[in-house]
Amino acid sequence: MPVNPHALGNRDPRFADQRWLLDLAIEQFGPEWDQDRLHYLSAPVSADHKGAILGLRNSIRKLDDFTREMASLARHFELRGDGQRRAGHTASASDDHFAAAVLYGGAQWPIFANTELNVVLEQKKTDCYAAYAAGADHHVEPVEVPYEGRTLAGWFHLPPGHTSADAPLPCVVMLSGMDGFKEMSVFASADRHLRRGMAVLALDGPGQGTSLVREVWYDPDRYGQVGTAAYEAVAARPEIDPARIMLCGVSQGSFWVTQMAAAEPRYAACATMFTCFDPGNAVMFGMTSPTFRQRFMYMTGTSGIGELEARLTTMTTTGLSKLIHMPYLAAMGEDDPLCDPADTYRHLNDVSGPKELLFYVGEHHAPVTRTAGRLGPAVFVAVADWLAERAAGTPLASRHTTVDSRGRSHTEPWGGERHYTYGAPLDPRTLLGDGPGTGLS
Repeated sequence: MPVNPHALGNRDPRFADQRWLLDLAIEQFGPEWDQDRLHYLSAPVSADHKGAILGLRNSIRKLDDFTREMASLARHFELRGDGQRRAGHTASASDDHFAAAVLYGGAQWPIFANTELNVVLEQKKTDCYAAYAAGADHHVEPVEVPYEGRTLAGWFHLPPGHTSADAPLPCVVMLSGMDGFKEMSVFASADRHLRRGMAVLALDGPGQGTSLVREVWYDPDRYGQVGTAAYEAVAARPEIDPARIMLCGVSQGSFWVTQMAAAEPRYAACATMFTCFDPGNAVMFGMTSPTFRQRFMYMTGTSGIGELEARLTTMTTTGLSKLIHMPYLAAMGEDDPLCDPADTYRHLNDVSGPKELLFYVGEHHAPVTRTAGRLGPAVFVAVADWLAERAAGTPLASRHTTVDSRGRSHTEPWGGERHYTYGAPLDPRTLLGDGPGTGLS
């Protein structure tokens, strides 16, 4: 069952040439050949649904299998949730509908155009998430953020138990990555940010999630306007303290929220995870899976390589870093194939405000699978705590924290300027002294 017209694949010569290798890689290594996709799709659902999602690695053997297998499991959970709702089992129904929404969103990932199926999957994702919201353990409502005469879709979450009599809350404006969507940004229950007393606006920016079927494409020259639009939409809400609105972006979202922070100084803090600061995404599009460039062509509304590359010439942190004066966090894995650590260091050196790098030795794009991420500070929890500290007014002194391969954290002041030394250990001078090892330990 092809999910894209063959002609669509031919718009990128690299994708066309490597299409058979792509299917071979998936056949040999499973659906997580390029990144921990089933891991991050299963993360926000209830514990009762994780096994079924992780089990998809047994049935996805080629690229075109993703949509069929994920949509099929989504439909199963959706129908089961409908039955649970009729039986009066509200909590069970909501969990089922949440998992269905995430899977419908996952089924959209390999579709690189607004095909009839993609539009239907988008509607099913939205409908299932609305069914989840109706029985969620906290207040959830759909919002539309005005943007250049159009609107961007989002879901607004309040912590469980919040009432109109409570004091105004801090709020995190959350963006996921290029393969992500707003429905997976907040956990079905026990969400890290909501548990810490912060509201969340989970947003689909231009070129992401719902914006794709609306043909609101990503343009790096205009993305900063999303920052002001989102800030004003949240600040206007009576539940929110305008002085404590913060940003958080994951993967490609790390660059997008950086653009937003540079354009809108009223944000109180900005946290980035799994950084994507490689200028123009050159490494991502030239050295990794060909699906990345094919998807970005869809996200930007471009139809050829030359058009895409012209659109992305200004996709760089150069010029943005010095405009960021609020507290700023970057968390990344040392061996991230999508972002050269040196690009992250250069960016942070130029950030004007207080900054912190949480650097996981030997970790991949998402620092959650190797020993540094498994034994050291859990990255999502660490970021949530960092944002909670900023919301509480705790001052940040610029610092550099290395999490070594045993999970031990080594923190020191940022100093004037830092540079990445290629290879392990992180600092070769540790081989000459008695200080803590950071790379080979």
